[in-house]
Formats: sequence, C-alpha cells, structure tokens
Amino acid sequence: MLLDRLFKTKKPKGRITGINIRFMGETHTLPGKEITGSTMEIEIPFQNKIGGNLLPDMLKVPPITVEKVDVAQPFKLLDMEPKLPTKVEFMSHVIFKLRVASPQTGYSGPMSVSFSNSSSDLISINVNGVTISSKSDSIALDDSAFIMNLQKGQIFKKSVQMFKLFGYNDRVDSVGVSKPFEVVSTSPRMPISLDHKDSYIVDIYIKAPDFNYAGGLDIKFG
Repeated sequence: MLLDRLFKTKKPKGRITGINIRFMGETHTLPGKEITGSTMEIEIPFQNKIGGNLLPDMLKVPPITVEKVDVAQPFKLLDMEPKLPTKVEFMSHVIFKLRVASPQTGYSGPMSVSFSNSSSDLISINVNGVTISSKSDSIALDDSAFIMNLQKGQIFKKSVQMFKLFGYNDRVDSVGVSKPFEVVSTSPRMPISLDHKDSYIVDIYIKAPDFNYAGGLDIKFG
C-alpha cells in the first residue's frame, strides 16, 4: 500500500478481454487491456482495403466515410478523434482515438465497437448461385450462394477452381460476368495456361453495381 502511494501505482479495476470491432457485417478483434481508471483511451486502426494485399494496386474503390461509432454498454463513448464524419480513402488508414467511460470496478469481458457509414452508400447483394461456363460447357457450382452488404461500386473477389470446367494445359483467354456486375481484373492475368497438375485457382475481381441485387452470377470464360 505504501509503495502504491509513493509511486502512484494504479491497480487494475477490471479487464477488457478483447475489443470487438464490427463494420459492414464483419468483426475483427483487437487485444484486450486493463481497466485502471474511470475513463480510458482506446486506439482503433481503421484501414480501407478490400481483398487484403492480394487486390491489385491499380484497382480503385470508393472511399469509406465513417459517420457513426457506437460503443456498447457497459462502456460509454465520451469523445473521439478525428471527429465524424471521417473519409478514409482506398488503401489508406486512420487511427480512431476513443475516450471511453469505464464500467464499475470488477468488470471482466469484451468491449464492442461498431463503425457505420451512410445507409445510402450501402447495397445488398444476394446471389442465389454461381454458374461458370466455357465455349462448350456450363456448370452450376454447389453451395455457391452468398449475401454481402457493401458499398456501391465496391470491388469484391470471387475465386474459381478452373479444373471444374477445364483440363490440364487448356488455355483461357478471357473472362466476363453477367450484368449488372463487371470484371475489373484477374489474378493471374489472362491469357493463362492451366499448367498446374493438382489445382489452378483464378481470383476474379468483380465490381458491384450501384443498387441492390438479387439473382444469379454467371462467370463465362473464353
């Protein structure tokens, strides 16, 4: 006790076991930290990148404008920097510094933080199935339905196992997708020769439309 007073050591009043960050339907977790006072500062790095580092640099997607940040009970958001709304350009990042009121002594559990942008910038994509085709064949992929909430015109990635449709050493010159989607790039770039004996995956980068969509997604190789 004497040493605590001499050196003004703050004993933990609780612990955040993890900081759960939610944005556009996805959750990421940051490490937890000790609660040592009635208020605390939380730094949250926010990066606008889609498809990770695999997304070709020349592809551009719309900036993300963060318009609202919510901190779930028993915590309370008091202030933050930068002020909202904050625009985050493609492949750039911002560190949000949150000043938060701590819960009562003895709390042990997670902190939940939600980021959101204008609902008018978001669309819903509900694909009930993906079909891949060549000049001579067509295959409906099993368990290929998916639902996404994303920005208008955002680019997303669809990976295709080419040997579902082609044979070893076949050549593929081009790829297209059904409207209202648009192919902007592939990895590897086409034309390609399927010269892997066991597997050949092509990542297709697809631009979403500016409106909600429900239906199929057709991918045609030429």
